[in-house]
Amino acid sequence: MTAKRAPLALVVLLTMARAPVAFAGAADPDSEDLRAKDLFQAQRYADALAIYTKLYAETRHPTYLRNLGRCHQMMRQPEPAIARFRAYLSSARDLGPGERTEIEGYIADMQALEAAQSAAPPPPAIVLEQQPRGPSDADARAGAGTQPPSPNGPSITHRWWFWTGLGVLLVGGVVASIVAASGSSGRLPCPPETVCPP
Repeated sequence: MTAKRAPLALVVLLTMARAPVAFAGAADPDSEDLRAKDLFQAQRYADALAIYTKLYAETRHPTYLRNLGRCHQMMRQPEPAIARFRAYLSSARDLGPGERTEIEGYIADMQALEAAQSAAPPPPAIVLEQQPRGPSDADARAGAGTQPPSPNGPSITHRWWFWTGLGVLLVGGVVASIVAASGSSGRLPCPPETVCPP
């Protein structure tokens, strides 16, 4: 009889020794709930939301709907917050009048936020500086001798002041040569058949 009890006792001991290992992989809902509460208190609402979403999917407990609504509320996301709060009000049993009033107040706050967000003008558009285009296929075939564009912007020949200055210089040179050609020199004309100094 003792021979039969020894293997049975060994099987029971081995089973008990393996039991904590088998359950170690499964997360304890209470510890996950505490972790989510700590994250919520630390204002890490997105992290808390992820845990509450998982816990609600696993348990379908209505309290997690309230917690999900609070996370969305703190992240200023009125539409999902209102949906979670309304689902909580419809699925929670034995809800006291004080708590019902509190949740209805959250819904009213979120509806006001939703109205304010839809009435607010959209944020100003951010205009990004246009990046220079690369050479086209025709440019690439036309000549490899062209220099690449400067990383600091357009080259000097693409600036308005370069061409304005060049135009002023050209016009000034033409005017100066006309004046010089039409103006009289202080010398007398050289008589024919004589060599005049330059």
